[in-house]
Amino acid sequence: MQLIVTFTASGPIFLPVHYGHLLQALIYNQMDNPTIRHYLHEHGFPLGKRHFKLFTFSRLQGRELTYEKESKRLIFTPPLRLVICSPLDFLLQELGTGFLRQGKVRIGEAVLEVQNMSVGAQQVLSTSIRVRMLSPLVVYSTLEKEGGDRYVYYYTPFEERFSQLVGDNLKKKYLIVHGNFPYSLNFNIRPLRVREKDFKVTYFKNTIVKGWMGDYELEGEPKLLQLALDAGLGSKNSQGYGCCRLLEEGKTYKGGEKSG
Repeated sequence: MQLIVTFTASGPIFLPVHYGHLLQALIYNQMDNPTIRHYLHEHGFPLGKRHFKLFTFSRLQGRELTYEKESKRLIFTPPLRLVICSPLDFLLQELGTGFLRQGKVRIGEAVLEVQNMSVGAQQVLSTSIRVRMLSPLVVYSTLEKEGGDRYVYYYTPFEERFSQLVGDNLKKKYLIVHGNFPYSLNFNIRPLRVREKDFKVTYFKNTIVKGWMGDYELEGEPKLLQLALDAGLGSKNSQGYGCCRLLEEGKTYKGGEKSG
């Protein structure tokens, strides 16, 4: 499911270049239920040593976006649009109620008015879909150098491990949401329209994060692909990475043959 919120303001909106943490704070602030807010913020849903928050969100989409070199800020021309996705219906209901009740919200120093909201579902019925990233897709491993020092390696969509790690991450989310693994563990993601300018180097607070925008084709069991839309692709979803929208569906595969 996805919640789409449109904000308006009386004039241009000024935000820092790396504003992901401000959007995350905005989302947590809309959770009126303190139990839900505390659990998601401090814990999330555990699986092994990992914890999943099971929500993601897009970058802000405005009518016009410019960069002010002097102040090193982004200038958005309202209205602004934010997409929040989650497989947890109660979470989106909680957020919708929060936005509706407050009416006005703050993102950093900017005060915005909630203009309208809509809730929708991008239902997946096939084993092949095409998606467009609304926030960068992040895939990484923590590796160890010969001397024992550890470092983070970020993968590109053109490396073989990229698809495997996206699939492994998605199956873990599936296990948390559905209580079992998908019937078929087959999964593949390949870049369709990914260019050099789609590579994004961002900061979340003081941590550097590297990811990729662009269009991708996903193949796998429909319920697994549905979760990719609802929970996000790759890592760091609750920090505003891996949010995507459905472009089109392909064909359903049954018994090795295509059916329309």
